[in-house]
Amino acid sequence: MVIQKIKINGFRNLKNYRISFCKNKNLIHGVNGAGKTSVLEAVFMLGFGKSFLNVKKADIVNDGSDRFLLHSEVVDTGGRVNSINALYERKFSLLLNNKKSTIFDINNYLYPVIFSSSNYNLYIEGKTYIRKLVDRFIFGINSLYLHYLLSYNKALKQKNYLLKTRVKVDEIRSWNKIISEMAEKITGTKMEFIDNLNEEIDRKFNAGLRIEYVPSFPPDTDNGGTFFQRLEELMQSEILYKRSLVGPHLDNFEMRLNRKNLKFYSSGEKKINLLMIYIGFIEFFKGMKNDYPVFLVDDFDTAIDEGNIEFLIKNCPDLQVIATSVTKSNGFDRLIELTKEN
Repeated sequence: MVIQKIKINGFRNLKNYRISFCKNKNLIHGVNGAGKTSVLEAVFMLGFGKSFLNVKKADIVNDGSDRFLLHSEVVDTGGRVNSINALYERKFSLLLNNKKSTIFDINNYLYPVIFSSSNYNLYIEGKTYIRKLVDRFIFGINSLYLHYLLSYNKALKQKNYLLKTRVKVDEIRSWNKIISEMAEKITGTKMEFIDNLNEEIDRKFNAGLRIEYVPSFPPDTDNGGTFFQRLEELMQSEILYKRSLVGPHLDNFEMRLNRKNLKFYSSGEKKINLLMIYIGFIEFFKGMKNDYPVFLVDDFDTAIDEGNIEFLIKNCPDLQVIATSVTKSNGFDRLIELTKEN
């Protein structure tokens, strides 16, 4: 998948902006506040239906507008050009080739991967951030996984509401049945994915780098116990604490280099090894879908360090990269200057 062009209207400070990309390495450069990150945010919005920042869609609309409109043209592996549009006007819509669509359909045409300087450390040290990163990675190769997550989260919300407001054991038990069914699927999918990703990272780099997955809700294969049976055993404790105490929403991941948690390494070592994990996923994605995702790098010279852009190009020569920076760099195939006038 390759983004050829994107049109942005009423999105952040970009009132009416058009930009074309080459199929290789693109760099959007310009002063702070020009809207460079907003371009990446727009691409991410087209692929996921939301921002990679913690903001509401209504807050993204330009001050002088009551809506935003994003239009992109994306080339698939067969050379066909597909249009993907995103419109927000009181409610949000995604369109694929002018037909209303969902992120499940878009996933086969546009899947952006974002690497940002502002939060790279959180993806190494923050449990919630790592869980979200793994969830996005898995969705890239298995869109059904998101259905499991949505069903699980809906049931979990209902169960927690009952635990906080009115304890009805039969109702809690009903939600536990749904939770246990989805938890089994989520945990199994995560285990398989992490094993495959670690194999890819090891094959690619052989550097002692891996992700360790510690489920909050591990399958009890030794004793043959089911998730539901274990939730039954925890029922009284959860009633006492008025919340769910175990489940995939509490899973833990650790990035380790030579068996040592990556968070204890230097900033430069963290960045290059996190980048290696991203590249391992990108190669795994390519093997599964016979296509590359689009790699978005915000403030690349801070996120990756100056010398590591060559590392990225060497390891993924056929990957489309759209990066941002305040300065130009000769390591890119296309330089695009963005000014505040846009």
